[in-house]
Amino acid sequence: MSRVLEELKSAGIAFSTDYEDLIAHCKDFNPLHQLKLIEKKTPALPEVVVFPKSIEEVSEVLKIANALRIPVYVFGGASGVIDSATPYEGGIALSTLGLDWIEIEEENRTVTCGAGVVGGRLEKILNHRGYSLRHIPQSLYCSTVGGWVATASSGQFSTGYGNIEDLIVSLKAVLPNGEILEERKTPRRAGVDLKRLFVGSEGLFGVIAEVTMKFFELPKESVKLSFEYDSIESALEDAKRFLSLKPALMRVFDDEETLRYFDSEAFSMIAIFEGNGAKESGMIARSISKGKEVEGYTDIWLEKRFDVSDISKIGVLGFVFDTIEVSCFWKPAAKLYRAVIEAIRRVEGTVTASAHASHFYESGLCFYFTFAGFPANAEGYYSEVWKRAIKASLENGGNTTHHHGIGRLRRAWMGEEFGSFLPLLKELKFLIDRNNIMNRGVLQ
Repeated sequence: MSRVLEELKSAGIAFSTDYEDLIAHCKDFNPLHQLKLIEKKTPALPEVVVFPKSIEEVSEVLKIANALRIPVYVFGGASGVIDSATPYEGGIALSTLGLDWIEIEEENRTVTCGAGVVGGRLEKILNHRGYSLRHIPQSLYCSTVGGWVATASSGQFSTGYGNIEDLIVSLKAVLPNGEILEERKTPRRAGVDLKRLFVGSEGLFGVIAEVTMKFFELPKESVKLSFEYDSIESALEDAKRFLSLKPALMRVFDDEETLRYFDSEAFSMIAIFEGNGAKESGMIARSISKGKEVEGYTDIWLEKRFDVSDISKIGVLGFVFDTIEVSCFWKPAAKLYRAVIEAIRRVEGTVTASAHASHFYESGLCFYFTFAGFPANAEGYYSEVWKRAIKASLENGGNTTHHHGIGRLRRAWMGEEFGSFLPLLKELKFLIDRNNIMNRGVLQ
């Protein structure tokens, strides 16, 4: 590492070995890491944190690391929850937050951002000009553009505007050997879309350094609807009916989450229609809905949607809290919901288990399960919940992940998720990163 520090200093790249900086880059937001910090323990520690301010500096850092075979762990906002960036082998923590430029091309409706741009800042700048990315994850104010791409992020308005992969026009990436990859920007091209290799890659193949995305005009018209139902089946049926009307956002809440949000014991759904024709779509939605229309649920949810303060409050009390999101086709959806909820509730120590459906497609949806427990052994309990929940999902027509990524947390199920494509992923890793310096232990 002394050689690394000498070369970083010679290259004029900012770095720190101060303990407070090492701690700030020792973990992501996985709940078990939070419990360790409460006990004044660190999950891991890098040996140095580097703060490149340009793509060229990122390239230089990786050249140094690759030549000396030093592991590199990439950090954006560190808001991930799947234990992806934790530097278990020490080495270099590479912060992307210095890659913070924003260039807006209004005529082309595109914005080019450094990977370290925080989502809330980008959205505020676009809003000021009358635009929106419409990619609004719950982590908007603490996650970065590069992190969105690296984890294949999905935002709250994905039903109407798509996921992060649908917004990307082009990107720049730096390979482990320092080579900078760039392609011509264009609305679409035929041929192999090689930039997609980095979507969901979680730092496996290098550093996502810059992303160009499309954006949209802020909608001038909006209609918000709320309905109650007597079962998860009837709520999901309405969501399926509404898809042809192209809602910008829909969410279906089970009875426990409806009680938590709206003080009602029914199942519920909220929907938002935006842009030209929103009023007409809203009228049609009302006419075809089988639910009971209620007032105000959508506004209540919009006001609460970024508030995750409960996590920090209950952790110090010994509670374990987390979410597990999976996707499935429409046909097994209700059965899967019940199976996963039951699997979580059967783990000793569970206090609550609930779910909502947050992202919808012509062929299916995403379920987002929330659980909290007060166990005697936090790590054992957490592991058991995840094992049973994923097993229940796979056995009932679901998968292992929708938008939080894989990391180390879901790595055990990659064989079932990727099938016979998994050996190809490992071959690509070896081809691109022969010295295995990038995010060791992730997706491997």
